[in-house]
Amino acid sequence: MKIMMRLHIVYYFCLLLFILTIPHQSTDANIFKLVLFLITIGMFIFLCTFYIVLSFNKKIRAGRKYSNINVGIMCCGIILFLTLGHVIYTKWNTMLLPISIFIILFVASNILNYKIKKIVEEHQFDLMKEVKLFYKMGQALDGTPINNAISRLDYMFYAFCIAVFIAEDILIFVGVVGIILILSTKYLQALKAEFLKSGLISAKETNLSLGSYYFFYLLSIVWTTFIPNLSTLLVGALSLLGIKIYIRRIAEKVYEEKMVDWEI
Repeated sequence: MKIMMRLHIVYYFCLLLFILTIPHQSTDANIFKLVLFLITIGMFIFLCTFYIVLSFNKKIRAGRKYSNINVGIMCCGIILFLTLGHVIYTKWNTMLLPISIFIILFVASNILNYKIKKIVEEHQFDLMKEVKLFYKMGQALDGTPINNAISRLDYMFYAFCIAVFIAEDILIFVGVVGIILILSTKYLQALKAEFLKSGLISAKETNLSLGSYYFFYLLSIVWTTFIPNLSTLLVGALSLLGIKIYIRRIAEKVYEEKMVDWEI
């Protein structure tokens, strides 16, 4: 829990620094904002790993509930400040509103973390051990068609990230997104077949996850047209969220089947 709590503080510290730099528009300030943006997103991803691990344990259902709420609060912070921070500041022309919202989110998130810590201690839950098991769960999918397909989609997303950084013309960006969607078709169909074959994911859920993939990539085009900043990366990242949530179900099953072969 200590590592998770420290990452939690670093996440909010970076978020606060980003808020304080919003009024500044110099080259140095923009570089600093970019660094803070990337660090904050990195901390968010690491924290989500811990919260996902907590949600795996069925014995601590209350911890799972608090974890999900905390992830939601952190998402609000990312959307309100990293994505819409400049818009809020420009409209209200004051730092009082964003700072006030930050304090509310920070206090609420820390209260939830305190509750999670108490639950973990009561159940003598070894979080770091479970994180290692979570990593092994990912290894259980190595060499499978699902792992091959999702790896290729990850590469597509990396190309998307590069396009966000270097595409100066919206037409170039649209072209890149179009190529990504065309190249993704083969791997999405492979995932669809594996999802349905697993018996763990319904046809409705499968279509929802694949539809979300196309929707958020197309939304990124509209988003970057009206809000041309790094927040486009977050929109693109959502394209893989639904798919990876359902892959988790399959990973759990595969992990349970292979767990006897591992030394835990």
